[in-house]
Amino acid sequence: MKRMKLLACLLALATVAGAWQAMAAPGFGLGVGVQYWDAKDADVFDENGFWGANLILRLRPADYVGIDFRAGGSGVWDGDTYRRDGTKYRTDATFMCCPFEVGLVLMLPVNDGITLYAGPGVGYYYYDIDLEVHEKHGHHYHSEWSDHIKMDDDFGWYAVAGLNLHLGPNFGLFGEVRYTETETSLKHSDSRKIDCSGIGGQAGIMIEF
Repeated sequence: MKRMKLLACLLALATVAGAWQAMAAPGFGLGVGVQYWDAKDADVFDENGFWGANLILRLRPADYVGIDFRAGGSGVWDGDTYRRDGTKYRTDATFMCCPFEVGLVLMLPVNDGITLYAGPGVGYYYYDIDLEVHEKHGHHYHSEWSDHIKMDDDFGWYAVAGLNLHLGPNFGLFGEVRYTETETSLKHSDSRKIDCSGIGGQAGIMIEF
């Protein structure tokens, strides 16, 4: 279930990116990267942060200016095993965030091989928690019970700074650091907020046209 939801987030962006590509100005780039996001309250799952992947569509309507459309999925996974009445069980919990963001970047070419960029953006952050309980039969676990916990989605913001390393006329690598401000909580509940704000890093490939 958790892998399917992450895949659905990425496929949704791929569809949007394809449509934008057909409409894009003469200058644009399409990138894919993996990221680590040090969310403040990720330790509720005994982890230090989110791992995930993102797609980036960067339109360049003018020299030194880019408009980013970003989406993807990041998650924290946690599990535990225990015995009850002589039977062994395994519990898996998945806390996921799928961001859909738009931002502005200013780009500064350092030379023919390196371009620096930085800028702010805003986003809609979709949150989700899935729980699954597996009972062990022989040498294998079988799914016995699952539940979906509804979370509040959030409108947040981010700031990013990075560089593009141009390896060819239409191909390069990118690396960036960013800060994201967002939070969530259990839907229809007075429980405390889960603060997912934090610093993250991302690296990947960028195809430019």
